[in-house]
Amino acid sequence: YEKALQIMGELHPETANTYINMGNTCYRKGDYGKALEHYQRALKVKLATVGEQHPDTAATYSNMGNIQHSSGEYDKALQMHEKALQNRLATLGE
Repeated sequence: YEKALQIMGELHPETANTYINMGNTCYRKGDYGKALEHYQRALKVKLATVGEQHPDTAATYSNMGNIQHSSGEYDKALQMHEKALQNRLATLGE
């Protein structure tokens, strides 16, 4: 992680992918709070680099929704999945 930041910088798409990988690992370990933190960092980078209307941003919203679902935060999960769907429909069509 630190090496990726040194090479690419904070606002680089590959840095966001590193955050996502870290989030995925924490998710599999059952550390949902830490996973959500990593996905939120990834989202910040995605919004700054590729913008709101991008399939990668939609995937990040979905990841966050999965975490919230696993944490029992169903209303928040639904909001994230709806945001991902709106994004995908806007960028990929119906």
